[in-house]
Amino acid sequence: METETMMNEMGGAFMVAWLAGGVGDLGGALVLAAAWMAISGAHILPMITWGHIMTGDLADSDSWMDNGSRLVSQVIGAVLALMLVNSGDVGDVVAASMWSFDMWNALGMIAGGALLWTVYDRCDAWVTAFVVLALGTMVGGATGMAEALVGSGGDIAASASNWVVDGVLVGVGALASVKIADMV
Repeated sequence: METETMMNEMGGAFMVAWLAGGVGDLGGALVLAAAWMAISGAHILPMITWGHIMTGDLADSDSWMDNGSRLVSQVIGAVLALMLVNSGDVGDVVAASMWSFDMWNALGMIAGGALLWTVYDRCDAWVTAFVVLALGTMVGGATGMAEALVGSGGDIAASASNWVVDGVLVGVGALASVKIADMV
């Protein structure tokens, strides 16, 4: 694990969570674009890290360690930002029910991941910030997990399971976009 990589991920997630509160508007997209330009090579958002996981060599344990440390660093950065923004209190967090399944939401995550990865893979990273804006909260970030971790009364297990499943679905979409492009 490289300390510089972890610090870049933590700093990027902190920057986006603190300055943009996620990426829900044009200002948030611009902050994300600036973060990607300033911190070259950082994924910053879990959806990008999941894309790297699923489009890489799934048997490579070093890749899993690297990307796993990136995900942890992103959550830590987002938690620190949320704590700072909310003066240490984020209130109650209500997680989605654990193990519930909605086919249309799952298909939306896969489609969103495919669209996101197509732009991320073919354009400069900062262009992807505007796709993240367009997708809105369809593909999850570190902030939701951070809110669950620091929220009083939140169901961390349900949040974690939903966050991981959502990330895998976005990653499956990224993988599909790569495989479809290879077929053409």
